[in-house]
Amino acid sequence: MTERERPAAPSSGLGLAALTWAHFLNDGYINYLPAVLPVLLTKFHMRIALVGSLILALLGIGSLLQPFLGWKADRTGGRSFVLAGLVLSALGTSLIGLAPGYWPLIALLIIAGLGNAAFHPQALAAARSITEARAGTAMSFFLIGGELGRGLWPVLAGFLVVSLGLRSLWLFAIPGVLTMLLLLRSVPHLAPVPSRLARDSWQRNRGRILALVGFVGLRGMVTYGVVTFVPLLWHARGGSLVAGASLISAMLVVGILGNFSGGILADHVGRRPVIISSSILSSVLLALFLFSNGIWLWVSLAFLGIATFATAPVTMLIGQDLFPKSHSMASGITLGAGNTLGALAIFVLGFVANSYGIDAAMWCIAGLSLLGLPLALMLPEKLSRPSAVPEP
Repeated sequence: MTERERPAAPSSGLGLAALTWAHFLNDGYINYLPAVLPVLLTKFHMRIALVGSLILALLGIGSLLQPFLGWKADRTGGRSFVLAGLVLSALGTSLIGLAPGYWPLIALLIIAGLGNAAFHPQALAAARSITEARAGTAMSFFLIGGELGRGLWPVLAGFLVVSLGLRSLWLFAIPGVLTMLLLLRSVPHLAPVPSRLARDSWQRNRGRILALVGFVGLRGMVTYGVVTFVPLLWHARGGSLVAGASLISAMLVVGILGNFSGGILADHVGRRPVIISSSILSSVLLALFLFSNGIWLWVSLAFLGIATFATAPVTMLIGQDLFPKSHSMASGITLGAGNTLGALAIFVLGFVANSYGIDAAMWCIAGLSLLGLPLALMLPEKLSRPSAVPEP
């Protein structure tokens, strides 16, 4: 048994709970921006074409660096990336209401994005290290914490801004800072991993890794596209800020069922059928949303969330199979590079929305989702953990 495989904390239950709570906060911070976009556009007199620049600042730059941060986290070990990442995510997003102009707003979003990129790779590795015997269960709890944060915080942010104004978002920094005390006590220290192990995995699996990054990028495009453009579409049609945020929450909260069911379905019918079905259903359900009205708007987005998030545990498992000894690196590649592509797509689609309307951008997302089909066929069903990989 290597040092990395030994239990890294005396209380695995407390460690997993702390990481899950931190994931809830971190993903909540990073994902409530779309809910307050209509207010930000008004405050800074921005054209809708600039929406993509905000998403790119928040998600694109940090995600682009996430593979490097995952590699560095593996090399360094410990838990400093988890701690620093949460603090930067909390402060960067919670201060946007105090930004005096567009460029300070961009700077805060970049800081938050870097925090998010630092947090995820090492946090995912720490969640798995807590109990190798029940790694799947630990991963499920950790991922569900993040999905709950993504789903609930847009509505919380909407209520806070409507009640107290945009400047009151600084209050969201309080739980993040206080959580540092819990993390210092309970998050496990990870052993460092030699860089040659990640390099060997890349050389063996380059084509499948690139296919995985492309597929995750398309999934990110769907998620970011919906949470970015739906509140703007709702606002443009005269809807309220809170109701627009509730549409996002319907997708993100109900989408937790996808996190549960995706892994279970993959065990029973295989990984590839799950990710192929996700590509098809995402396109169909987004088209249904664009044709719907009334309660069916929420219903279609709820099922879209299930279809989209069903791939999250599957792609994470594939990434860890492709980097079996470098779990932080696996997260950095899977989430970071993929999310960068998703954010870049939204940056381009912001100009489409500005020139041809938000509906046109949404139809582009529905069509581009189908590009995941050929990439899904390139992904492995399952890789055996190669015993030939040398121990550190």
